[in-house]
Amino acid sequence: MKTVLEAVPPERHRGQAALEKVLEKVAAVQADTPVDLVNIPEIHEEPARSDKGERRQPFAPRMAPRDLAQIIRERLGIECMINHVVVHHHSEQALVDWARETWERCGVRQMVLVGGGRRSVRYPGPGVARANALLRDADGVPGLRIGNICIPSRRDEAARMAEKVGAGADFFTTQILYESDGFSQMLAALSAAGQAPAEVLVAFCPIRSVRNLRFLQWLGVGVPEDLEAWLVADETKITGRSVEQIHRTWQAILDEARTIAPPVPRLGVNLAPIGPIPPAVTAGLARDLAAAHTDGVAAL
Repeated sequence: MKTVLEAVPPERHRGQAALEKVLEKVAAVQADTPVDLVNIPEIHEEPARSDKGERRQPFAPRMAPRDLAQIIRERLGIECMINHVVVHHHSEQALVDWARETWERCGVRQMVLVGGGRRSVRYPGPGVARANALLRDADGVPGLRIGNICIPSRRDEAARMAEKVGAGADFFTTQILYESDGFSQMLAALSAAGQAPAEVLVAFCPIRSVRNLRFLQWLGVGVPEDLEAWLVADETKITGRSVEQIHRTWQAILDEARTIAPPVPRLGVNLAPIGPIPPAVTAGLARDLAAAHTDGVAAL
């Protein structure tokens, strides 16, 4: 099973100390439980995606994901994949040139291509499916693995994914999940259509505090009301309870995937410790989810 660790780029104005803090967290998890890749998101200023959420800190520009990827690769010896918002490029050729430079200068071989955050905005660059096709056919970017993001709860998501697979997507990462139903329904629809991608990485995030939860909701992460009530009933237990729920969700996904007829993508995890999550919690979760996957494969 592939295990990916997400590392958010530091804010630029915080300087070298903030960069070193990111590297220390990645190194601590890697020393405890080695991961296969580091996944680096690209952060832009966006509106709230849920009226239940809250963001207390204003947006600040961050280090470019490809620059952080190069540093992690050189200093820690861990390969990285980066997220990149393709619609902000002023032309299709600009995207291809960016990808070629990223491949050559930064050594990045895996990219998760992302669309715009506002439906009402007309962006200058290509959409995700078109970007997939451009980079799949581009000269000078050999061996590139192309990923996209999926939102299992979104209507007709399997059809969207099938289109992107047809355009060149190799794998998908999900939004952060705390329940399995939407994901399992999406897998079944992909199987029925015969258009499953090679791999899907399921994103999980332990929750440290009520404030942490509110920020996740601001990002658009779905947390059912009954689960939210259970999580926040005792703030001293939020982290442990969120980890319990992640275990249940992953196990349900594995159990339900075994009932779906092929084609079914390989399943892995993308651990996204947003906020002040101790590295030991992330490393422990990585071990437990990998063990559950191994047990599930043995049961086939």
